[in-house]
Amino acid sequence: MTCQDGPHLLDSITNRCKLISIGVPNTREVVEVLNHISKRESFDLPASLAYTIATRSAHNLREAILALEACRANNYPFVDGQAIPLGWDGVLEELAAEILEDPSPKRLFLVRGKLQKLLVESVPPKLVLQKLVELFLKGIHANIKRDVYYWHAYYDKRLPAGASALLKLEEFIAKFMSIHRKSLAADS
Repeated sequence: MTCQDGPHLLDSITNRCKLISIGVPNTREVVEVLNHISKRESFDLPASLAYTIATRSAHNLREAILALEACRANNYPFVDGQAIPLGWDGVLEELAAEILEDPSPKRLFLVRGKLQKLLVESVPPKLVLQKLVELFLKGIHANIKRDVYYWHAYYDKRLPAGASALLKLEEFIAKFMSIHRKSLAADS
């Protein structure tokens, strides 16, 4: 099990686990990981692009790996001066917070524009879906998590590539909003 914030873990978990704190990797280590991934996935990664991704991701290995995946989906073979899509992680966090706060049809309409912007920036739709589910699971009651897992699996299998992915992502969010709204109404 991994986490980013050890002190906020439940006591029942900390009693059964050994906590290990790992420091932030330096640029060289991030570049090595990116090169290892490129070799395992059988694609060429220029050293300059690997270094740029490592520095622009602020030594956050997870963000660097996601940026590499987005770069590859956006433009492969790579070119000099290629745009590196970073910051979309924050957009998704903001998007999930808005959806959790206000699961309404009006919000769904506003969400569509942000989703469209992410897809235009070549963020892979499966990554968008996965990250949204992770964020939704943090902000909902335990009694509806099973439904969210079910619908995530359902839409993950049916998620196409390209522009039509927007409709499926929007469908998933509408389904989630419906489930979340019912849960909020039951709690009231």
